[in-house]
Amino acid sequence: MQVILKSLSKWRLMLYVLFAVLYSLQGLLLSFIIQFAGEINPRDKGALLVFGIGGIALFVLIYACMYIDNLLVRSIIKEFNILISEKTLTYFHLKKLEYTEAELNSFLTQDIPMFWQEFLTPMLIYPVFGLSILASIVYLIMQNFFIGCLFTIGGFLMIIPQFVFNKLLQKRGEELSKARKKSLSSINDFSKGIQTIQSNQAGTEFSQHVLKEISETEHQQYTYYTTHNLVMFWTGPLKGLGLIAPLLTGLLLLSSTTLSLTTLIAMITASMNLISPLQQLLEMTSNLQGSTVVKKKVVSILKMPEVNETTTILEPLAEKLSIQIDDLTKTFGDHLIFRNTNLTIVACQKVLLTGASGSGKTSLFHLLCGEDNEFGGKIELIGGKGKSYCPSYDMVNLIHQKPYLFKGTVKENLTLFQEFSDDQLQKALEAVHLWDELAGDLEYQVDPQNLSGGQMMKLEIARCILRPKPILLADEVTAALDEINAREIRKILAHQKCTLIEIAHKYQEEDYDSIYQIIDHKIVKMNH
Repeated sequence: MQVILKSLSKWRLMLYVLFAVLYSLQGLLLSFIIQFAGEINPRDKGALLVFGIGGIALFVLIYACMYIDNLLVRSIIKEFNILISEKTLTYFHLKKLEYTEAELNSFLTQDIPMFWQEFLTPMLIYPVFGLSILASIVYLIMQNFFIGCLFTIGGFLMIIPQFVFNKLLQKRGEELSKARKKSLSSINDFSKGIQTIQSNQAGTEFSQHVLKEISETEHQQYTYYTTHNLVMFWTGPLKGLGLIAPLLTGLLLLSSTTLSLTTLIAMITASMNLISPLQQLLEMTSNLQGSTVVKKKVVSILKMPEVNETTTILEPLAEKLSIQIDDLTKTFGDHLIFRNTNLTIVACQKVLLTGASGSGKTSLFHLLCGEDNEFGGKIELIGGKGKSYCPSYDMVNLIHQKPYLFKGTVKENLTLFQEFSDDQLQKALEAVHLWDELAGDLEYQVDPQNLSGGQMMKLEIARCILRPKPILLADEVTAALDEINAREIRKILAHQKCTLIEIAHKYQEEDYDSIYQIIDHKIVKMNH
């Protein structure tokens, strides 16, 4: 709770508490009006006018406080949702948050809305209802201590079901969260793998599998809300008992005490306004108990240490880097990838890397990018003046075998929402011979259906040209291309003024300065 409160705006919380105190008196408003009405002389027109204007003014004041309070709640929730979303996206792209794609989507689209609806909102509203209950109790006891205590005890009878069903509500909340995660994962698999599903004619069966996961989520949601409603049901009879018993006692004592019928009616109204916020508190407590799993996720992200995104800024290709690998050892569990291997690549060399599938080619790229830091030995990127850099995307560009196209324009796919001028974009597209092919239209909407494999690869290379770095890694970039497109892509890569390492199975030796092959967990230079 403390971690969550620290993340909220302090001045908004202070204002919220101030107006919550004023709004908490709304439960007594009608009781005050009833009491005052019982004391007014109906023949006194002036008193009636003051009573009428004053009553309306009080309603305006109280509900103005409610309006402002609601605005502050929404403002706090909006600010918090943006904050937690920002942290989640930052930690995810920096690989500090170990979420899969499906888990990230589930957290941002389902868990955060569930958190603010079923935890943050109740937590903020608690003070309003708590103060309203306290004000009602004080009022009831002030009118008649004995009857007031009976009404108060009667109101708190409704808490009993909450304690009885506490563990069951938590269990239902956990089951719902797990079902939602599995459902979203299967939906993501279905949408992303639809071509594979269609080509294998497994559409009906896979659809039924996804529908089964969706049905399970709906069942868990139904079970959760059914349990929640069961708690609310049992509060009904207890609510009746808490009202009727004190009322009967008050009616029996009317003749033997100074308690008037008007005051008793006002006390009934106040007790109703004690029970109503108490019932709301119970309902919100059910929500709080059901959101325990989601709360843990949110708190774990809030507790993560702040990270500063630092990027080593180099003048475009001003620094030429060579690659030095000494005694590299890399394993995945019990599987050995590299064993005490060494490699030296001179700055601006064009290098081919070959090897059998699973020999470690892509693993080497992950090491050179800095994505994988779990290895033995040393990997250095060395500048012309002997300055050493650690492997990272600050120094390395990676061209993926299957470039990802984002839904949007050519411009958005190139810039990735970073700042580049249209002139820079045009030069990058011209460098990969794509400007004319796209008719010079930066606003052209792209997707895998309206660009060829060669054009998609050119777009990926253009992204790297926009962000020139001393080292360029190309992972099977021509594997899916025909010979003409493959030759064009290789020619574009050869013109890049940087250190190039390309993984390829189909190649011509004369295109490279050196050829290396991964054999028996070693990187071996081949004669050519």
